[in-house]
Amino acid sequence: MVGRVVRVALVVDEALSRAALAQGLEDDPRLAVVHRLAGRREALDRVEARTVDVVVVEDALADGTGVEVGLRLQERDHDLAVLLLSGGDASDVVLALRDRAPRPWSHVSRRTCPDPGALARAVVAAADGHAVVGRGDAAPPPGLAGLTPAQGAVLALVAQGLSNRAVARALGLSPRSVENHLAVVYRALGATGPDVSPRVLAALAYRTGRPPRAAG
Repeated sequence: MVGRVVRVALVVDEALSRAALAQGLEDDPRLAVVHRLAGRREALDRVEARTVDVVVVEDALADGTGVEVGLRLQERDHDLAVLLLSGGDASDVVLALRDRAPRPWSHVSRRTCPDPGALARAVVAAADGHAVVGRGDAAPPPGLAGLTPAQGAVLALVAQGLSNRAVARALGLSPRSVENHLAVVYRALGATGPDVSPRVLAALAYRTGRPPRAAG
């Protein structure tokens, strides 16, 4: 006999991928996909507090980022669980938010969790309050190992497209502290250049696992 049904909002850009993921989730009798949404604007407009248990959101959306969507929705509903879905590794982003979000975030990489059944189990675990973190195979960028946890957390969120102010709010830091951490990160990664901003170079290095020269 099936117990409570976990209500899911699925936020994925591409229509075919969104439909396939929704079908895979609904094959599990414990889950019901109540929203199939194409991006940030739809998610913020249509997902109301207390109407879903878990939001499964793609990390990169055409009109924003999954991190922004998750944070905004959790501001409205502290009981909402967030599962960040990515093509690569976004586990550092989730870990960076672990102490700040009202509920633990989860992350699943499509590279390491291609099975819809495994994704469904991760959603159920997230609804039950467990943090599921599935790492991808991306290598850390050179210089990252020497960063402090706070500096790494700042870089992880900057690489997701958050502004300094949004990073500060997510991590409970002052904007000046974020700026200071980024200055150290830029030096550690060698993210300098006359034509591209250090912020862009550092974000590319983090997301691709390549030094800034190669990433640029």
